[in-house]
Order: sequence, then C-alpha cells, then structure tokens
Amino acid sequence: TIAILDPGSREVLWTWGPTNLHRQHHPTLLANGHIIVFDNGHQRSQIVEIDPLTYEVVWRHAPEHGFLSRFRGSVQRLANGNTLITESDRGYVFEITPDHEEVWRFANPDVREDDFRIAIWRMTRLARDELEFLDPAPSP
Repeated sequence: TIAILDPGSREVLWTWGPTNLHRQHHPTLLANGHIIVFDNGHQRSQIVEIDPLTYEVVWRHAPEHGFLSRFRGSVQRLANGNTLITESDRGYVFEITPDHEEVWRFANPDVREDDFRIAIWRMTRLARDELEFLDPAPSP
C-alpha cells in the first residue's frame, strides 16, 4: 500500500495498492498531482502513474518482455516528460519516453566474476544548475 498521511492528526487520508501493487518502491507526487510508483511485481516489474482523485491508472510502463527488480527499484519523472527507471536488482537504469520508447540505458560496469551485475539502489538525474559545487558550464 502507498498512503498519504496527515502528520498533525496522524490520519490516513488516502491509500492505494493492496490488490494493485507488490513490494512497491519510491512513490512520488508529481507536479500534475498524480503519483508515480515503481511496482516490483511478481514476474515482472512495472511503473504505474495514478490519479489520486479518481484512483485511475493514467499511465503504465509494463512491457511484455520487460524488466524485473524483485526487492528494490526507483522511478523519476524527468522535466522533459520522460521517465528514468532504476532496475535496481539487475544493475540497469534506463530512460523511456511517454510512448515507452527507450532512449538511454546504463549498465553498472561493476560485474562479479560469475557475471552478476552489481545492484544500483537508485539513480537520480539532476540538471547541471542544481549542482552548485560544479564549475559553470563552458561557453560555446
């Protein structure tokens, strides 16, 4: 279950997921008021975007021959509308468009001798201007 709580009254204001999600991670409130969540699933993982006012799934990324992260995972909606997905357990991160086209993929280069790729807990994309400790971007 994912929930919205009132910290003052300690009341549960909203819940979703007991029959819809399995071992979910990283629910995030989006600027449009929807909630996006990484659902680990049973046989494959998926990303689900929910409208909390209607409880409707308004977008889902669940390709038939998709991805699987049984115990971890994260998701980030990017400013350009794409979605960054961390398939934690298998050590991959990929970016997809709203139409589910993969436009970028990263594989953790840290691989054990038995060819097991080391997990990535979470990857977050930051804009350069959010990283004030870096030198300014070079002029063209």
